[in-house]
Amino acid sequence: MMIRKLFLLTLLPAVLFFQSCGPENVVNPVTPPSTGTEDPQKPEDPPASTSADAMLVCTFNIRYANTADKFPDGTSAAWSVRAPAVKKFVETNKPDLIGLQEVRKEQSQWFSSTFGSEYGYYDVCRDNASGSSVASAGGEGVGLLYKKERFELVLKDFFWLDDKPRERPAQNSDGTYGAWNSACRRVTVYAELKDKKHNNSIVWFFPTHYDHKSDAARKNAAELMITQMKALCKVTDLKNAEPVIIHVGDLNTTPENAALKPLFDNMSNSRDTAESANKYQSTFNGFGDSSKIIDFIFYGGKSVKPVKYWVDIADYGVPFISDHYPVLFQWEYQ
Repeated sequence: MMIRKLFLLTLLPAVLFFQSCGPENVVNPVTPPSTGTEDPQKPEDPPASTSADAMLVCTFNIRYANTADKFPDGTSAAWSVRAPAVKKFVETNKPDLIGLQEVRKEQSQWFSSTFGSEYGYYDVCRDNASGSSVASAGGEGVGLLYKKERFELVLKDFFWLDDKPRERPAQNSDGTYGAWNSACRRVTVYAELKDKKHNNSIVWFFPTHYDHKSDAARKNAAELMITQMKALCKVTDLKNAEPVIIHVGDLNTTPENAALKPLFDNMSNSRDTAESANKYQSTFNGFGDSSKIIDFIFYGGKSVKPVKYWVDIADYGVPFISDHYPVLFQWEYQ
């Protein structure tokens, strides 16, 4: 009996570690209308635009690499099992921009090597003070990919989600981080890009991952994102800005939560403005155990004409390619 107790005490921290940064206490408030017409198009339909310079943006929480995850049938959902399906997703949809969350070392190396000929890749470890890539620093981070054929990279950088975004948040005595008492350190990566398909128009891309426990930290993050995007992009009105500004990520809360009000007030939510293929589809699936809308694509820029939004639930050869579905948004210049 004593041995069994010691075993359980040893196992518990590991279990808590694997669950430490997943969505917590979020409930999906969005229900489809009762008309039965909420999904007029199949999610596997091709993008609606035929414009030569239409742009496809994706946000995708890939689920950090571990060997403990299981599909509903009990088989392994480890990254090595899911990676070929993720590759098929990217090759099928060919997004112009992709924002990634929960990137671990082997995943960072995999994305840069697998797609390096077609995409530029950049990620940052959230815990490394120098802003090193997850591929070298380890840990976990946020990343982005951009099509090299389409874009010329002007700059890439990152900042932390905290009161002092250029300083790594210190760990507090209670185990939280920074002034916002976040459960984990959180970062935003971003890139300024010239769109070679559209007269070198400027496109800013800001992928991130909000805190999973603190509503106050999420609200602060949303406010900081607005402040940072305005400052970095040198605009005062995001919705009517000259450049295109796109903010994507796993925001770890649902659309009606007041924490996201700064984003809804200052930007447009693609899910609301685009002609949606499956508007009421959850974005977090928990490998079959959950149903929540917590992943978003917000945008600004007066030249953006929203065309189509969808959550990709297509079959890529495994039951789930992640515990989140990829979210996609297609738009045209107007």
